[in-house]
Amino acid sequence: MSYCSDITRNRILECAKREFLSKGFENAQVVEIAKLAKVTTGAIYRHFKNKEALFFALIEEVYNHTLDVVSDVEKRSEHKTIMTDSDLVDDEAIIENLFLETMQFVDYMYAHFDNFKLIFECSKGTQVENFIEDITERYTAKNIKLILFNAKQEQINTEIKEFEVHVITKGYITSLCECVLHDIPYDNVSEYIRSIVVFQYYGWQGLLRKNNK
Repeated sequence: MSYCSDITRNRILECAKREFLSKGFENAQVVEIAKLAKVTTGAIYRHFKNKEALFFALIEEVYNHTLDVVSDVEKRSEHKTIMTDSDLVDDEAIIENLFLETMQFVDYMYAHFDNFKLIFECSKGTQVENFIEDITERYTAKNIKLILFNAKQEQINTEIKEFEVHVITKGYITSLCECVLHDIPYDNVSEYIRSIVVFQYYGWQGLLRKNNK
């Protein structure tokens, strides 16, 4: 691809991002993107197969990175022990580690804020429109496997229904996405994330040991 072609492609992407953020994928028009980029629609289709390919080019990097993060979490959670006796664990240390780990991804979201905005808010009609639900399903499966594995290791509550795990997990995933969806200023996000982590940690601990009394 030539230097001039790269410049044209980048200009198309920048104008497409503005159009998709403003109107969403379904209502955005390639002809309007062409006008903004000062190119013909033919020039756009030389670089991108169709409107969805143009949209996906804008979010592909963060989409793949997020899937990699989820895969890493799944691998690290295999055979991980859930400690429910607060006398045997340092809750504050665990919470701090969870907070720092969560903030790593939140920092990544803020470094690519518009790209995540496109996925979370503007992707209806694309292959990623159910992204939050898809991630929730993977985290739900991970959490269920973790609970079942630990049921063999210690006395924990295994009567939690799969749908309950799904709802709780969806609440956590959505709470992270809310940072972008509601344009929470970065200066405020750390306090918000810490509250979410504390709530999730003690909530899970309470559920897992509620039948051990």
